[in-house]
Amino acid sequence: MSEDTVHLFLKANGTMIEGEGSQTSLGRKGSIECASYRASVAAARDAGSGVATGRRHHEPIVFMKRIDKSSPLLAKALVANEAVEATFLFFRPSPTGDGTTEQFYTVAVKQGRIAELRQVAADPADPGSASAPLEEVHLVFGEITWTYTNGEVTASDSLRGLR
Repeated sequence: MSEDTVHLFLKANGTMIEGEGSQTSLGRKGSIECASYRASVAAARDAGSGVATGRRHHEPIVFMKRIDKSSPLLAKALVANEAVEATFLFFRPSPTGDGTTEQFYTVAVKQGRIAELRQVAADPADPGSASAPLEEVHLVFGEITWTYTNGEVTASDSLRGLR
């Protein structure tokens, strides 16, 4: 995978779920390497005035990963409704241009649950779709914290009473 990556450290009922990530530097060993990551939050607004009219709404965090040794444990967390805590670490090439990589952003969630799993394998009849078997994981949560590492710029939200 490229240097622009997202790595996940995940615990279910307090037990670490380790992945088989290809990168071990910068504290990534044992992480789940994400092929993609998507998160969304929106606030209800009045169309005319733009004034907030309701509660904000967080969509589940959705990430894609290769099917690996963490896959059965993610399925177990889903079917047993296990409590999960997740920390997504975002990496990029260093802005200094020296060829190194830096961890620059973190998303941490608490009071989470695996809400959905989808496993996908490429169509063998379509050579253009060749890729490793992947799974899409949907993660709902009760608390989220976003941190830009350089300067510790942080924001948090608690969904208590919102779900």
